[in-house]
Amino acid sequence: MVATEKPGNYQVVGTRPIRHDGTDKVTGRAGYGADYQAAGMLFGRVLRSPHAHARIKSIDTSKAEALEGVRGVITNADFPQPDDSQVEIGEGATTSARWMLDNVLAGEKVLYTGHAVAAVAATDPHIAEDALDLIEVEYEVLEPVMDVREAMDENAPVLHDFLRTEQIASAFGPGDMVGQKPTNVAKYLEFKAGDADAGFEEADVVVEREFTTTMAHQGYIEPHNGSAFYNRDGHITIWSSTQGAFGVRDMTAGLLQVPVSQVTCEPVEIGGGFGGKIGIYLEPLAALLSKQTGKPVKFTMTRQAVLEATGPTSGTYMRVKIGAKNDGTLTAAHVYLVFEAGAYPGSPMGAGAMCALAPYQVPNAHVEGYDVVLNKPKVAAYRAPGAPASEYAVESVMDEVAQQLELDPMDFRLKNAAVEGSRRPDGAVYGVIGNEEVMEVVKSSDHYRSELQGENRGRGVAMGFWFNVGMESSAYASVQADGTVSLSLGSADIGGTRASIAMQLAETLGISAEDVKPQVVDTDSV
Repeated sequence: MVATEKPGNYQVVGTRPIRHDGTDKVTGRAGYGADYQAAGMLFGRVLRSPHAHARIKSIDTSKAEALEGVRGVITNADFPQPDDSQVEIGEGATTSARWMLDNVLAGEKVLYTGHAVAAVAATDPHIAEDALDLIEVEYEVLEPVMDVREAMDENAPVLHDFLRTEQIASAFGPGDMVGQKPTNVAKYLEFKAGDADAGFEEADVVVEREFTTTMAHQGYIEPHNGSAFYNRDGHITIWSSTQGAFGVRDMTAGLLQVPVSQVTCEPVEIGGGFGGKIGIYLEPLAALLSKQTGKPVKFTMTRQAVLEATGPTSGTYMRVKIGAKNDGTLTAAHVYLVFEAGAYPGSPMGAGAMCALAPYQVPNAHVEGYDVVLNKPKVAAYRAPGAPASEYAVESVMDEVAQQLELDPMDFRLKNAAVEGSRRPDGAVYGVIGNEEVMEVVKSSDHYRSELQGENRGRGVAMGFWFNVGMESSAYASVQADGTVSLSLGSADIGGTRASIAMQLAETLGISAEDVKPQVVDTDSV
């Protein structure tokens, strides 16, 4: 990034103090979710579907319940059944409460291999594993749909009989139902600026290409985990390696249909997340089994379960068409995006559509986006969800247009750079964004101008865009008698949060970063 104003004369910000959590991390003292222990704790395990698409005809848990050491077994039916009200799931995305529960434990159907079907709590993890083998599930196996283009076909197997296409007017807003029959196309989005067809008529060069990307998992080192204790007063305490403790609190309270004041989430250290640890998988299971047994319950996923059953980023099918005049001026662009949502609606298609052409001034633009369900795990956020895919496609075509016009790729981008006052195809108007400044710095950099040495060397450039969702966070500081400051944070530390906020506070108070003692606290404390 490039600063759009002169930096201040900072004394702490910009320095490199020793991280407050550094010693705990390098000595192994840091406590992660799987490290949680409690007296009388039970161990949870999850039975998962071997089928990508099947109707659940019956589940018999009686033999598992009779196994010595098993204290509780639950299925979807043990949860309060929610309605279709929308709930926040992080990064500005929403889903229905019913779909969220069905992803935690399958209801009428399993929709991907690894879909959770039942959960067990036992006095020993090996007993819990044995109990899974005693749960009898009768499936009616159905034809799966695994390709996003096939899923859009009107003759494709339908995942949800009640799903209809919703046309939305903004990347994150509600829309109107436009479909009349069951479909796998959950949402359709369209942005327009000018007249794209007329713009292509004005172009001297037009390049159109299609792209596919596959689902890719975040690949964090630490597997998902969740522990919970439902005490006699009806209060639920959750311990979780999560990127969003308040989200875990709110979503778990929603699925159990209790007030959020009845749930406390204590975030522990997190071993990587990259967006994939915003949602919930195990926490509601631990909470419900704890209520059933009166004991604390801990779940930790296997690596196989993480890769099979937790959200990767969307796979996509994309078509991009860009036109320009001989002098390099863009005249038109058409971007067609189809995003895999996985088993339930909610891909980052809206963000991808919003970001695709964001770095440029395109007088005539048409952006289409589709959110499509298919028999794969429900997708989750992954580092600017939606943007890398759509920008990869657009930037690839931008390079090819520059090549055909025999223009330097940075000069071509600079000529069409979005600036203060530029309007995106989705209607937003920019303030100061520093886009041109970034391009100028790149162009003047030795990394860009230096001669390539040796064989098989190349140099690529691309522009990207991301936005602020507008979420809120909070912190609380108190001065101690010795002059040090205790700092309580409501934001999970996913790689420097404690250090960076402590430095900002130290700068404000005129003290050293070492004199600020930051800690990430539970959802009741800030």
